[in-house]
Amino acid sequence: MIKQTTISLFLLLIMLAGCSTREEEVVVNKESIEDIEEIMINFASTEVVFSPSETNEIEANLTVNDDGPGAIVEKSSKQITIKLDTDITRLFNLSKKPTLEVKVPKQFKGKIILDGSSGNVTGKELIQNDIEIRSSSGHVKLHFIKLNNDVKITTSSGKVSVNFDEEQPNLALDIHTNSGRPSIGLTLYGNPKTKKGFQGISGNGDHKMQIVTKSGNIDLN
Repeated sequence: MIKQTTISLFLLLIMLAGCSTREEEVVVNKESIEDIEEIMINFASTEVVFSPSETNEIEANLTVNDDGPGAIVEKSSKQITIKLDTDITRLFNLSKKPTLEVKVPKQFKGKIILDGSSGNVTGKELIQNDIEIRSSSGHVKLHFIKLNNDVKITTSSGKVSVNFDEEQPNLALDIHTNSGRPSIGLTLYGNPKTKKGFQGISGNGDHKMQIVTKSGNIDLN
């Protein structure tokens, strides 16, 4: 009886998700970055895009196709946390997943941390923040106008792509992977290769970039 009830509930959730005809809506949350040193983005399985902006407040814009909750922005003494409230019906609405866009004021000099599972992460026109990304199967794609910060990316099966506008960004590269394929389009020196990765210096090597994957491929250009 319990098994039948569980199956019925499962089918009902799928039907409810599939019957949604609501048009896209962007739910906007804003918060001051005054005295903030760190921004934490808990994106779970939601696709997230973050980039610098000309605004004087951090903006979390969640695009939704249902009546579910938006993003939650919480501010403590030194940290802003952005997270998504749980809505179980969204797990079954595969064609209308929400997307999260985070706009970070250019004057923010602190660290940005992104923590999630299967959601893809995209960083656009990055220039000045320390960045740490922790993911499982989601792909990570970052674009740097100029590298002025340290970067750490950890993922299991997700692909990691990092693109630079600079021909020789100033980085000290440290790559570890079990079965992933690294493809490096930068000129590196002092790069001892191992079976599971390699290290190398580009430019002056002023900034650390560590990429750790299990099976995800790595592309740097």
